[in-house]
Amino acid sequence: MSTIKVNIANALASALSTVTELKTINTNRILISIHDFNDHEIPAVQLFSLGESIVHERGRALRSWSMTLELIMKSLVTGSVTQYDLWDLGRKLEQALWLNPNLKIPGVVHLVYTGNINDIHTMEPYYILQQNFDVLYYDNLTGAC
Repeated sequence: MSTIKVNIANALASALSTVTELKTINTNRILISIHDFNDHEIPAVQLFSLGESIVHERGRALRSWSMTLELIMKSLVTGSVTQYDLWDLGRKLEQALWLNPNLKIPGVVHLVYTGNINDIHTMEPYYILQQNFDVLYYDNLTGAC
């Protein structure tokens, strides 16, 4: 992974760490199954790449890195998770990320929110909200195009 991507992932994790309800933020060690999370690690967030598109602009490239932020919550014996809970915590995550939409990283232009999907039925007692966004950033190329 290039240094700029590591910097972006770390900046996203840092922004998300301001949401005090979160117990786990994964940017490098992504768990495939939600059952791999222990109860003490939830609510959890993991960020993963969906791919990238590139537009060359004479000596540099404008990259659009598509990502998904996956919020995982779980109903416990003492309470339950509702769709409103997903929406509320999801909104806090959005606010944390969009406080500095260029992540204070040179070359990062903006975060672009592209939508969300929530699942409150098929994975009970786990509940998932996926927020999709693109990170637009410039990358210098070696040589002229």
